[in-house]
Amino acid sequence: MNKPLLLLISAGCLVSCQKEASNPANNWTWFGTQNSTVYNYVLINANQVLSNTDSEELHIGVSAAFIDSNNHQVTVVRTLLVNNQIIQPGQDSTYNYNYNFTSGEINKGSQLFGTQVLVTIRGMDDADTVTSSVYVPKQLSGTIAEFPSNLSISKGLQLQWTPDNQNTWGNVLIQLYYFSSLSKKSDSALPNNISTVSLTVPDNGSYFLSKTDLTPFPCNAFIGITIARGTQNESLLPLSRKRVYYFSSASVSTPPVKLTQ
Repeated sequence: MNKPLLLLISAGCLVSCQKEASNPANNWTWFGTQNSTVYNYVLINANQVLSNTDSEELHIGVSAAFIDSNNHQVTVVRTLLVNNQIIQPGQDSTYNYNYNFTSGEINKGSQLFGTQVLVTIRGMDDADTVTSSVYVPKQLSGTIAEFPSNLSISKGLQLQWTPDNQNTWGNVLIQLYYFSSLSKKSDSALPNNISTVSLTVPDNGSYFLSKTDLTPFPCNAFIGITIARGTQNESLLPLSRKRVYYFSSASVSTPPVKLTQ
């Protein structure tokens, strides 16, 4: 019965596939909200990746999974709509849809930032339908004014982003994570693993990344920086009584940065 939770944690991972996976606990936090195990969910996830060339990549998608309460297996619903876009299930009965460049839909996806997105789920039949409004936070563009290839631990780094006054949590989550393979390729004496540093700070558009924040990582290590915020709400399908959780996140991530003294 844990499969949908695993899917959610994987899809909502703030640092995407750059971070090593771990097994989720039965109790976990989504941007300030405590949750027990979740079996029915819809996630709207939007990640911006910066680069040294002042360009950016956007990865925007919808993921969802539902559990049959009788046999406790992953199942499909009659219809899943996101802003009137039909999301089709895959062969494994989970839902994954990406607004990508090749199909010309990235502009459609980027328009979700800072808006209320309508999600409609039809369960057993047309009467078993619920429509909910899910707020997708604003894009956190301009996080680092001059994105560095190297970062001095002693000097630190000023982070900047666009604040969101509709962010009901009022905070952002900053994560510093270790690139193990890349770091050890640069310096074989570096450790295999270093725990991710997570900082919860006010969503005011600015934070100074200090020596204290960076101390867990040694010189010559490569790290990534992610800033994220998100929302959560829930609804109940009227006939099947499925409780569905709606999650959204907007984040911005850097490519690997080498630490110096």
